[in-house]
Amino acid sequence: MIQKVQKAEEIAAAVAADMIAGRLGPGDPVPAVRELARAAGCSPGTAARAHSVLREAGLIEGSPRAHAVVTAEAPERAVAMAARTGGDGAARLSGSDDPALDLLLTLVGPAVERAPAGRGSVAGLGMLAQGAVDAAAVHLRDVGTGRANDPFARRVLGGRPATLVHLWSREQGIVVPQGNPRGITGIADLHGAALATRAPGTGSRLLLSRLLREAGAEPGPGGELCESHLGVAVAVTTGAADAGLAVRAAADAVGAGFVPVEWEDFELAVGAESLGAIAPLIDVLTTPSFRHRLSAMAGYDLSRAGDLREAA
Repeated sequence: MIQKVQKAEEIAAAVAADMIAGRLGPGDPVPAVRELARAAGCSPGTAARAHSVLREAGLIEGSPRAHAVVTAEAPERAVAMAARTGGDGAARLSGSDDPALDLLLTLVGPAVERAPAGRGSVAGLGMLAQGAVDAAAVHLRDVGTGRANDPFARRVLGGRPATLVHLWSREQGIVVPQGNPRGITGIADLHGAALATRAPGTGSRLLLSRLLREAGAEPGPGGELCESHLGVAVAVTTGAADAGLAVRAAADAVGAGFVPVEWEDFELAVGAESLGAIAPLIDVLTTPSFRHRLSAMAGYDLSRAGDLREAA
């Protein structure tokens, strides 16, 4: 039985390799079970198991036996599947929210999963320090040094080795209603405004607090506490808040106005022993197909995507 399972996984890996190489593209038919069995020299049952492996990985869809086709996400997911071969299950990720990260995780598929807790940069680093996750998404700037992420990863992990993986730089700004009725041009104009904010401990909440303090601005009463950047944008467009700080992509998604504030590095802090676990994510991150998909979302810079450095 074990040999049949291994054979099915080998057949699935071979089909996935065809997807990576471009011999099978999105929408193309996948060899039917009996055809696959003849080509691989195995039983129809083993070929059916290979189909199941491909389906569970999100590489094929459609009729279980005869009319399966390659999914739109298959090129990226095939890369993730190849990267995790021989691994010990899904890597666990906590930390910051980002629309592009949601896209990346969708394409990576079951190789990497979000932990139900640990939302926000600070909470994510805490879970990483406890060993509860393999990586934490962070975007924190040290006020004293101006450095991004390194000082926080080093402090929270108590000096233990950690690697920072650069995902992208992203543009944060003030989300305003379409037409910008309050005439907001910068942080100082948020004085007295009802703001949509992220939870305490999130990188965006810390950034907003710093910017308000530097501008001498004090928000007004009301506003909305939001779980995500998209939630901030929705709160503004529905009138629950006058404005909020979020990434440009969230504002664009709901047709809101956007006043640019600053670019920041969005990265993964990874324990030294977990780099292999998140390899599928890094591999998909650096594919041309993912870069093409992300190019449709405004406010991202992938020029350093995939760069690794030791937290110092």
